[in-house]
Amino acid sequence: MLELELVGLHGDGEHLTLAGPDGQRYRLLVDDALRAAVRRDRPQLEQIRAGAGLRPKEIQARIRAGATAVEVAEAAGLPVEHVKRYEGPVLAERSWVVEQARRFTVGRAEDSPSLGDLVLDRLATRGVRAPEIEWDAVRGQDRSWELVARFTAGDKQREARWEVDMAARTTHALDDEGRWLSETEVAAATPSRRHLMPVRLYDVEADGDLGPALAAVDADLTDAEPEEDLGYGDLPAASTDDLLAELRATRGTRPELEPLEEDDDDWGLPPAAHPPASRAHEAIDAQVLPMPRDARPAEEPEPAPSTPPAATPAATSAEEPAQQRTGEGQGRRAAQGPAQRRDGEAKETKRRPSRGRRASVPSWDEIVFGAKPE
Repeated sequence: MLELELVGLHGDGEHLTLAGPDGQRYRLLVDDALRAAVRRDRPQLEQIRAGAGLRPKEIQARIRAGATAVEVAEAAGLPVEHVKRYEGPVLAERSWVVEQARRFTVGRAEDSPSLGDLVLDRLATRGVRAPEIEWDAVRGQDRSWELVARFTAGDKQREARWEVDMAARTTHALDDEGRWLSETEVAAATPSRRHLMPVRLYDVEADGDLGPALAAVDADLTDAEPEEDLGYGDLPAASTDDLLAELRATRGTRPELEPLEEDDDDWGLPPAAHPPASRAHEAIDAQVLPMPRDARPAEEPEPAPSTPPAATPAATSAEEPAQQRTGEGQGRRAAQGPAQRRDGEAKETKRRPSRGRRASVPSWDEIVFGAKPE
């Protein structure tokens, strides 16, 4: 450390000029801390230093999060003695949380062990004694406490963490070490070899060689029940390669369709309307022939008498009106000449009113055998 000598007040009136052994000059700011130190006012000097750094609440928050007094002092530029004045209550709070969390039971059964006893038993199997375990509790920015157990296993420093719920009096493992030290659930039965197997955390350095562990795993696989053979394990590698080569060769080509073989089995279905042997496409539909409306032979027209006889009432009632009109018309056509008949028919056509064509009713033969194509 260099010893400086006071030269005097600097020209600006706010600094002191100091000189070193080699003549090098230095400048020192005149502030409240320097004035308190010169007047030997120690309480005021401590207050000035504390105000320039962290507040007591902030110092305790850092210590509660796991920092030591030395780390806080170095980070804030404060004397260690000043920081230690506020760490006592925080360290007592952390110790109390550790004692409470170690008493919390793991599991919901009445005879469930406490977390502290379970951790001691698990670490004893790895050669770690109880005095070698360092317990601590910290609380971060999320306002939740964490229980920490530090120990050495396999020449390596290890750490297990649990989240502590003080209201529910429960703990929850946050890492693999914590789960291995506090899990109480029994592992499920040996799963299939084709799936991933849940295994417990194995410490290579602490437990030693891998030989016994691998032998135990092989024994479990051997003792397991054989799985159902799906027929894939016996296929040689050559057959698989040939199959892949054939698939690559036929990629992009359309497979040929093979004709289906005729099957005489009708699967219990009813017979078709036209069996295959009937040759329905060669069948000829029946024809419907027109028939005369009156089956009686046509009678020769009688010559019209010059004086038609008077019709008796009996004869008049016996004949139909349609036949009378037909006979009279035929008599008139016979008496007239061909030219007169054509002129008369033309006049009758003009005088006859046009009627709409009535829809024809299909006959019984058309209904049964179908309509005849025109």
